[in-house]
Amino acid sequence: MIDNSDVEKNDLVACESVSAEGEKNPTDQSGNVDVGSHDEIDEKSVVAGLSVTDDRENFSKLLNETPIDLKNELNVGDKVEGHIVNFNEGNAFVDYGGRGEARIAKVELGDDNGNLRFDVGDKIEATVLSSDDEIVLTLKVSGSSLDSDAMYRAYKSGVPVEGRIDAVNKGGVGVIFTGGIRGFCPISQIDTAFVESAEDYRGKKYSFKITEFRHQGRNIVVSRKALLQEEKNQESNLLRKKLKKGFKSKGVVTRIQDFGAFVELGAGVEGLVHVSEISHQRVEKTSDVLSEGQEVDVVVLGTKSLGNRRKERISLSIKANEENPWDEIRKKFPSGTVSNGTVESLEDFGAFVDLGDGARGLVHVSEIADRRIAHPREVLGIGDEVQVVVLEIDAKRQRLRLSISQVEAMESAANLRDFQERMQKENSEEATGNALTDALQRAKLVE
Repeated sequence: MIDNSDVEKNDLVACESVSAEGEKNPTDQSGNVDVGSHDEIDEKSVVAGLSVTDDRENFSKLLNETPIDLKNELNVGDKVEGHIVNFNEGNAFVDYGGRGEARIAKVELGDDNGNLRFDVGDKIEATVLSSDDEIVLTLKVSGSSLDSDAMYRAYKSGVPVEGRIDAVNKGGVGVIFTGGIRGFCPISQIDTAFVESAEDYRGKKYSFKITEFRHQGRNIVVSRKALLQEEKNQESNLLRKKLKKGFKSKGVVTRIQDFGAFVELGAGVEGLVHVSEISHQRVEKTSDVLSEGQEVDVVVLGTKSLGNRRKERISLSIKANEENPWDEIRKKFPSGTVSNGTVESLEDFGAFVDLGDGARGLVHVSEIADRRIAHPREVLGIGDEVQVVVLEIDAKRQRLRLSISQVEAMESAANLRDFQERMQKENSEEATGNALTDALQRAKLVE
């Protein structure tokens, strides 16, 4: 039985031995051609026809211009980027900037349903699996290519390996790879979230990162969490590049606080929606309108120290996605408008009154009654129906300055204006009628 327990200190000597043997192993060599020293090359045979005095200079120039660029030679475990240029029945061919094209198995480019996730011209990042006769790439080490040598190369280069969980105990899970190679994954390394029981993972295939390789592959420790974290970091870095002011995104509420709600935008990137940015309507408690797990549409208002976990700040808004009702409010409640409203809250300095349709205004304590009062509660209570007049529109804070004490005077003034306008209109009509009668009489059309 293979020991999947924690590795003892005396295993360090064996690890160093395995590393040394792996470096001597022919399967782990880079395959680079030894060009030797320039002194061993017959310069005359290379630059025949050149003058003797220019032999050395022209020979050096010829070497620089040769199409063989040894720096472009690839080693097993190297990561390369390229573009897919062609497909055949079982492979895709990648132009990676070298002398030829690299090959990658077509099955690695498919999804769970077998549909290709890539097309000709798509960019791809992969790892060199073999560099002997041809360059063979892989997105992960698995399948028939998996043996102890391949596992060691995957360990040294950080290439993911695929295996199936077939055993579970309190400390972790046993993983079996192709070819009967076994590994152990501690329970703390199965997932990024806390795992109470690993039974749910039994029988399933996952990709792992090899974190320890000892006893010539007889003791292998792997981590799925490390791989997931790396992928998450890559995704979060890509997402952070998009987070500019005005950027719109979907998110999920993760935490509710009195001052607002934290929203995850993806890949562990979180931002804060302040309570004042939840809605154009007044929100007393965040939990009244939002709940954990709720999906919301947000707009980025600003960012600070992106990528710094302790100092990163991402300010978000939900109400920025909604139409601002203030434009309609200004049209509906111009200065001098008399309207009914409901007392919403009482403060030392006055009372807030809700006029409906998102309109909210402040009645200063001096505008509540005709007499002097110390606090609004002397004459008002929350929920009271009151009649107010709009004194001023505060466009900056999107509030209305209201008055209760001036309603009667404003109504009287309004009634007076209406009376004056009506009389003016009647006088004008009467004057027009008299002028028409005089004209008809002069024309002797009427008596």
